[in-house]
Amino acid sequence: MEPPGAIIIRTGALVCAIGLLCAAKTLVAPEPAAITTDRASAHAMRFHLALPEGWTRERTWPVVVVIPDAAREFEGNLARFVAARGRRPFILVAPEVLSCGGGSTRTAEHYSYSAADWDSISAVDDFAFDDAGLGAVLADVREHWAGEPKAFLTGWEAGGHTVWAQLFRRPERWRAVAPVSTNYQRRGIDPAMFSHGRELRSLPIQVFRCGAPTGPAAMGVRFFDQQTAQALADARAHGFAPLPVRIVPGADHGPLPGPVLAWFEKLLRK
Repeated sequence: MEPPGAIIIRTGALVCAIGLLCAAKTLVAPEPAAITTDRASAHAMRFHLALPEGWTRERTWPVVVVIPDAAREFEGNLARFVAARGRRPFILVAPEVLSCGGGSTRTAEHYSYSAADWDSISAVDDFAFDDAGLGAVLADVREHWAGEPKAFLTGWEAGGHTVWAQLFRRPERWRAVAPVSTNYQRRGIDPAMFSHGRELRSLPIQVFRCGAPTGPAAMGVRFFDQQTAQALADARAHGFAPLPVRIVPGADHGPLPGPVLAWFEKLLRK
């Protein structure tokens, strides 16, 4: 029989070893980043946000605004970017915009707005609401989460209505813009709304498209291509200098968070 002291020592060593194993497991497989939901301080727009690994208020952080397709799955679309972000330093933001699609999905169940807020915003112009709301959200991200002054912007499919309108109306807000397989029908845009700022030609614009669409998207990709071509023509006609469309080999139809974030990260190093 061993003395009681030896049992206590071995038990303590076992507990310590288990603790070290748990700590090692945590380092190898960290928990997914939490997604929080908030409302802009100076506007009714609600938004979802995911902070990067190691976030602190002691420095500023690059911000990526992500716009979904007409399904309006704001948090679900954001989660795809969280998964693709890895250790990149981006604050990811998904504002609940109204302009990312047509009337069939512009319904209360796709949003987290209260009934009173929904009643108050449902009668306003979608693009006016989004324009003011995005400005308020970006101001909050700068003030409360140390976001950088200019943000990156991306959106896919019907989210293109929001993305192109923001690009043409508010280029000064954006560090770079990455439309992905987008719709574009000049919604929210008329000739007087195009910006004429000096930053137009220097603003990086990279359109992405999936290289291997499946299902209905395989049949519809030509419509995305046609509408994207019109958006690019309008961009060039008003002084922007978009890059050639980048087709992602083997990629199915979707927001392409991996290639988009990789391109944004490359721009951080310039």
